[in-house]
Amino acid sequence: MKGKIITSQNGLNQAIKGILKSLLEKGLFDAILVPTRVPSGESFVYLLIKDKNLIESCTPLPPIMPIQGARALRELTRLGKTSLKILCVMRPCEVRASVELSKLKQVNLENISFMSIDCPGAFILKDYINDPEKFDKLYQNTLKDWEGENIRPSCNICVRFSHQDTPADIHIGKIGMKENGVIIVPLSTQSNELLSKIDIECTQETTEWQTGIKEKLQKKAENRNKAFSELKGNVSGMENLNNFFSNCINCHNCMRVCPICYCRQCFFDSSDEVRIAAENYFSRAQNKGGIKFPTDMIFFHLGRMSHMGISCIGCGACEDACPMDVPIAQVFEFMADELQKMFNYIPGRDREEQIPVLIYKEDELHEYEDMEDLK
Repeated sequence: MKGKIITSQNGLNQAIKGILKSLLEKGLFDAILVPTRVPSGESFVYLLIKDKNLIESCTPLPPIMPIQGARALRELTRLGKTSLKILCVMRPCEVRASVELSKLKQVNLENISFMSIDCPGAFILKDYINDPEKFDKLYQNTLKDWEGENIRPSCNICVRFSHQDTPADIHIGKIGMKENGVIIVPLSTQSNELLSKIDIECTQETTEWQTGIKEKLQKKAENRNKAFSELKGNVSGMENLNNFFSNCINCHNCMRVCPICYCRQCFFDSSDEVRIAAENYFSRAQNKGGIKFPTDMIFFHLGRMSHMGISCIGCGACEDACPMDVPIAQVFEFMADELQKMFNYIPGRDREEQIPVLIYKEDELHEYEDMEDLK
């Protein structure tokens, strides 16, 4: 793997802006879809930019993730392919979510290219909103030493924070590089040719960067194993699961921000399907001594896990959206990890790899045939 090392005195985001400007100036893309700070300064949105002069206002790697990039791309291509050549600048988890949605016919990737970036994680959304200036400064330090406090728990256990298993076209690396160093890595022959048109010849070794990734991966894997070990005890069995979700108010925020939950109307939002007559609630209350409202909270979470667990990319958006601070992203990722290992499937790693729930194999999963083995 070869790349091009550049020096940016003004940091990672500024280096990326320079590349984006060059790509637009040369007409290699018609537009750029990239995060941009809102006028209030407290959040970020995805902006579709055609004017190269507006690139300076964007923030390619923002300190928070208020909108999952795959959701923005889904809105853009909801009615089919675009005639414009668009470059989407995203975190690795957002690229993988976009690819996963394309397999579900929710995103059209024709004329769409991706630029992914080494990601140190994102801050907890509510922390950032309370003091944007403080966390902006903290994030600048995080981008320098790649160690940061207040990073979301789901980011601390992420093991796909760089180019690994991410089918982007161009990747921007920072991990392990010298303070002002940034490495540009083409991940396809086409992107290598594209970069050469803006005078970026990717002929340098990437050893320093890959060594940094390896070291960071080891630490993240340790965090992940420790977190999953603790979670297993906390969510095993219905009683523990009920306790884990005891603060849940069944608002469905987690579902609404999830990039993989794509149904136009969720089964659990259908009053005709999930509501029962008052007399039946009375009967339940009599049998149990009392029932909690809103009802079917655990049913909702288990239903979501079974529906989209195989495609969960661990972005943490659900946990950021929870008003009750339920660590939902961590338990979803724990469950998804087990499910994905079962099928040897990593969501979003390959545009051509089919989602297991969309294909049928007559001869598979023999190890789960005898349920006695699972007791």
